[in-house]
Amino acid sequence: MSVNTRKIALLDLDAFFASAEVLRDPSLKNRPFAVGGGGARGVVATCNYLAREFGVRSAMSGSHARRLCPHLHFVSPDHGYYRLLSRQVYAILQSVTDRIEPASIDEFYLDLSAVETHQGSATRIMEAVRADIRALGITGSAGISNQKMVAKIASDDNKPDGQRVVAPEQVVPYIASLPLKRIPGVGPKSLERLHDASLFTGADIQRSDIETVQAILGEKSGWLLYQRCLGNDPREIVTERVRKSVGVEETLSTDFTSLRQVEQFADQVLLPQLLKRLGVQRWQATHIKSQTVKLKFADFQQTTVSRTGSKASPSLFYQLVREAWERRKGRGVRLIGLSVALPDPDDQLQLELDLE
Repeated sequence: MSVNTRKIALLDLDAFFASAEVLRDPSLKNRPFAVGGGGARGVVATCNYLAREFGVRSAMSGSHARRLCPHLHFVSPDHGYYRLLSRQVYAILQSVTDRIEPASIDEFYLDLSAVETHQGSATRIMEAVRADIRALGITGSAGISNQKMVAKIASDDNKPDGQRVVAPEQVVPYIASLPLKRIPGVGPKSLERLHDASLFTGADIQRSDIETVQAILGEKSGWLLYQRCLGNDPREIVTERVRKSVGVEETLSTDFTSLRQVEQFADQVLLPQLLKRLGVQRWQATHIKSQTVKLKFADFQQTTVSRTGSKASPSLFYQLVREAWERRKGRGVRLIGLSVALPDPDDQLQLELDLE
């Protein structure tokens, strides 16, 4: 099938955790609230749209969120309940197509190319899907195009409870109109480098050449961003998910102020957890692409340090911990994370640019 004849949709459940809590407790509907911890060490997982009007955002500290919205109400997350509701949404999607790729608990890619209901109109199919989801008591927004990247970006255009179609002939001008921060995978550091080179929009990349973009971002990331901005995204819907990474992280009850504390916590708590999640008895039994250590500091800034390798190594984690620690600039550490990236058989077609 030609890429231009494909019909790819991305369904994104609107403020999913918050919507799920309103479904269970309708009294929350007309008050700003956040799902997560509101204490001194708490973090906002998500919030409803009323809270967002005050500037509250996910990953924000609970104390900062309360300063922005003093009457903000906090609800403890219930992941078992969210998974149950997500499965109900998935069942609705299965009634439409079996070509479904769950991107997360609240995001689903669908290949509607062969669906014949609603005269084969992807627009009408997704309107019907969203109506069925609305009947559950939650809402979803959708992006529709001939490719995954544009479908994902377009799903944000008419939130909440809306959808946007970008036809094949509109893909290149649509991408041209986008600020580069809306391209999935372009993070703050990459954006800064691109801006320093006077590249601000998709159109700027389209007018550039691949060698220039690769000089800024590196060979692989530059190639990926250049191809995406030209509208080239041939990735298929993957119905069998392959784990891309395995990681563990914990927010500490009090900030660590010495390297020894961080090393001991990694050794005694996180490394055994990571080995268990990998499902192996010894580190050398795991084939990997890279290892990463993440430290989040007392001011909520964070740093990550990674190294490539074919086998997981505890000693490399200790080395990465020390490298990350050197970046703390006197700050305490409030969160520690360890992860490994796993080999991906379709690595060259991944959306994530790994630009950071």
